[in-house]
Order: sequence, then structure tokens, then C-alpha cells
Amino acid sequence: MSVGTPATRTVAVTVPDWPLLAALDRHQRRETEDAAVAIDPATDPVILLDQHRVTHAGAAAREAGALPGMKRRAARAACPEALVLEADTESESSLFELVAAAVDTIAAGVDVLRPGVLLMSARGPARHQGSEEALAERLLDAIAELTGWDAAVGIADGPFAALLASPRGRIVRAERSADYLAPHPITALRSAPVGPGWGHRGQPSATRPERRLDLAETVDLLQRLGITTLGDLAALPSAAVADRFGPDVATLHLLARGEEPAPPAAHHPTQPIQAETTLETPLVRTDQAAFIARPLAEELHTMLVERGLVCTRLRIVARTEGGEEMERTWRHDGALTVADVVDRIRWQCDGWITRSRLGGPATGAITRIGLHPLQLAPAGESAPALWGSAGEAAQRASRAFARAQGLAGEDAVQVPALVGGRLLADEVALVPWRSEKPARREGPWPGSLPRPVPATVFRELPPITLQDADGRPVVVTARGLLSAPPARLLVTAPGRAALQRAGLRAGSAYPVLVHGAPTVIDERWWAPGGARSARMQLVVRGASDEETAVLALSRTGSWALEGLYD
Repeated sequence: MSVGTPATRTVAVTVPDWPLLAALDRHQRRETEDAAVAIDPATDPVILLDQHRVTHAGAAAREAGALPGMKRRAARAACPEALVLEADTESESSLFELVAAAVDTIAAGVDVLRPGVLLMSARGPARHQGSEEALAERLLDAIAELTGWDAAVGIADGPFAALLASPRGRIVRAERSADYLAPHPITALRSAPVGPGWGHRGQPSATRPERRLDLAETVDLLQRLGITTLGDLAALPSAAVADRFGPDVATLHLLARGEEPAPPAAHHPTQPIQAETTLETPLVRTDQAAFIARPLAEELHTMLVERGLVCTRLRIVARTEGGEEMERTWRHDGALTVADVVDRIRWQCDGWITRSRLGGPATGAITRIGLHPLQLAPAGESAPALWGSAGEAAQRASRAFARAQGLAGEDAVQVPALVGGRLLADEVALVPWRSEKPARREGPWPGSLPRPVPATVFRELPPITLQDADGRPVVVTARGLLSAPPARLLVTAPGRAALQRAGLRAGSAYPVLVHGAPTVIDERWWAPGGARSARMQLVVRGASDEETAVLALSRTGSWALEGLYD
């Protein structure tokens, strides 16, 4: 069952038919100035092909019968006079920097979702411009003035509603996104921002990396089941959707309700992670970017791997000979690989170098490039299984957890989450599966246990007794010293499964082979309710003659087991 967060007020800036416009611009730049002829896709038939199929068609071509999805031969038969162009992802991405730079003149904090679509928070820029209506008008004017292209702006709660509102230029009132989405046909899911990083739909599924989330197939299946609008999908129970279709479609269900997926658990390293390089030869041509991109991307990847992290949001920063600093943020669906980072460096440098062609600010030679990860997550949260995929076992477990929560409530399935604390039981909290993890309480925690920690941690500590060689109880003095070396450990608690597996039975005494020095813990010593305790590591010989390492905790003169080591 997908967990959402309150939708943020979002601005979506889109350039309609951007791949077609970028291909047309590339075609016209290849023509000589004498032979160049202005082409308007609204009046001149133009089609764009990708892998021999039509992906975009101008208005004139569509009227003639050339429609997206057609094969090349069928499109040429329907509109023989059409200008046929080939898609070029790299050109689309680099040229879109002109639009992003135009938006930067109005508001900061712009993220490129994919070529043709920008996302940004609405609250700050709208407050600065006076209203959301004024912000939308200023954005449209800036793009038209600096690039010459027509754009569309939509504002709503959440990225999905903003994307659907953008082609119509709508501003959806706050807390009304669900009502706005409800009447839209289910086919609108094809433009959904799928993924934890608001990534594009061409990326692999987060839970099935070996498969791509084919939105066309998903939409077709939902239509055959009688779900024709986003409102029909939103009305379905969340647990039933997750159980029947899996977590990917559950995310679509969340978007249809006007919510947005909870972001991945962010990681904040103590030292900032960044990769930078100073260029011996200033970068003035786009082909030079290919030579410096891979070493820089590999350096960043190595730093992330050493720390067990992945990056889902990356800022690229460049400095020119004149001291000007430029930056752009890229979002991604899942972890950014070395190839992903290389592509974005090349696209971004190409965009910066060529953006002055349409009247944008001139860019000098680039002398320094830096990569700054903005959103980091533990690598284990997005890592594939041993053989390269999440596997059917993970899918079955996910459906079983969702079914259990649907039947018995959210607290029926709980998972551990690190929150921080001195005692082992305080370091970890149990939270409902797929719910937002509590914020970690940063230390330092004087007296906390150094790593590695015990494999088994008791929430209800089983009491024990430590005795010296003469059978007297061993206690920790006020100075933090032992009254005598411990010789035996007596288990006084009723039988626990974990203790029995370790060879420690209730009512039996076991010899202590070695022990460490006690560590005194003063908890809230400044408050009336503060407590003083001590912990100590010991190795005992169990019933099966095996050595077992344990962690003992002393409070008010009584000992208990805090954990067991493997």
C-alpha cells in the first residue's frame, strides 16, 4: 500500500510538442542561411520519428492523417509532403537549457523533470510576484521573449495535477487537485511523473528493474476492467490496488487521488559529497564535454559507493573564465548511474554553450565543473536482488504485507527504523511498513555502544545475576568500577527462545570466560528523573559448551541482558 505525503503547491512549465520543436530547430540550423526556410508545424506538415514510428506530428500533419503511433510507411502514405525528422534525445536535452535559463530569470529552484517539462515550488515565487496568476504570466513572457517558443504553465497541489493543468494554462485552487483530476480520462496516466524522483516513464520500474513500467499497457488493462477516469481509479481501496497490481500501480493510484509519493529516506552525510574538476583547456565546444564527463561521473560514483549511497537528484555547477557561475538541477527516477550523469553533463554543457544563440546571456569558456548531489539515499533501498532483479519473492512479500495491513490495520506490519539513542532499545523504533520514517535524533550519545552492535536486542530485558568467585553479587560502584571480577552468569528470567538458542537456560549458571570494563551511562543527569546505569560485554560458556558473547546492563544494582552477539 503506497504511502503519500501532503501535496506541495507545484508549478509545471511545459513546451508543447517539445521533441518536434527541438528536431525542427536542429533541422533549420543545418540549412544554410540562403536555403533556410521558416517552417511552422501548425501550417506545414511535419512528423517526428523514433525507431521508425511517429512520436509527434504537427497540426497540419495530423489533419492529413499522420498520427502518433503510425509506422513510417503508413505516415508517409497519409501525408507524402510531410517533412520527416528523426528524434535526438541529446539535442532535445541540451536545447531545453534555453527554456530553463529563461525561467531562471523569474524564479530560482527550477528542476528539469525531462526535456520539455520543468517543475518548481509555487509558494515562494508566487509570493514574490504577488500571486500565482502573476507568476504564470511572467514565466510565459520570459520564455517567449528569450527563446521565441510558446510555453504553458499549470499550478496545482502536486506534480501530476500541475502537469495536467499545464497544457490548458489552469491554476487549480488549493486542496482541489483531487476534484480536478477526477474527470480526466484514464489515459492521462501516460504523462504521470512515475518514480521517487519525479522521473520520466522511460525508466525501469523501481520494484522490477528488469521490466519497464509500460503505462500504455497499464492504461489498457484498467480500461478493460471498466476504469475509464482518474476518479474511478481514485475511488478504489488503496490496499486492494496494491494487492492486485503491485506497488507501481499503487503509486499511480496515489497520484490519481491528488497526492504525491513520499520521497525516499534522505541521507545527510556529515561531510558534503561533491566532485569537481578544473579544466586545463577551457571548454568552448560541446564535443569537449564528452572527454571530461566520464572521469568526473566515475569519481562521484566511487565516492557514493564507498559510503553506500545513491543519488537521485543532482546539481551541475559550472564556472566560466569571467567568474560567472551557472547551475542546473536534474531529477531522476531511481539511482543515477555513471552513464546517466555523463549524459546530463554533456547535455547541460551543450545547453550552456549554445544558449546565447537565441538571445540568451552569452556564456564564456567553462573552466570548472562540479557535481553536487542534493538527494541521497541508502543504496540498499534501491538495490536489486542477487541476480539483478527484485524477484517474485519480493513481489509476493509486498502483496502479503499490503493484504495484512488492509485486513488488520496499518500497525499490523512494522519495520525497524534507526532513530538514535544511548541504549540499544532506544536506537531503533518500529514503524508501520511503508510509512514515513521518524526523524533521526542526531547525537552525540555519550555512553552509546560502539559498532558492531549485538545481533539480538531485547526490548524487555531478561534479568540475570553476576557473581564473583565466592558467589557474591557483582555490582558497579559509584566510581564506575566492578566490586569484583565476575565469575558466573546466572539466568533468572523465564525461558526465552533467543536465550535457548544461545545455550542459556533459565535457572542455570554459566562461567564467565572474559569480560570488558563497565561503561557508565548518565541519562539526563541534569533532570530529576535522570538515571544512572552501566553496561558491560562478557563472554560466557553456554550449555552446549559454546562461547557466547553477551551485553549486560546494570540499573539500580540489578543486571539484565541487553543483547546477544552472533
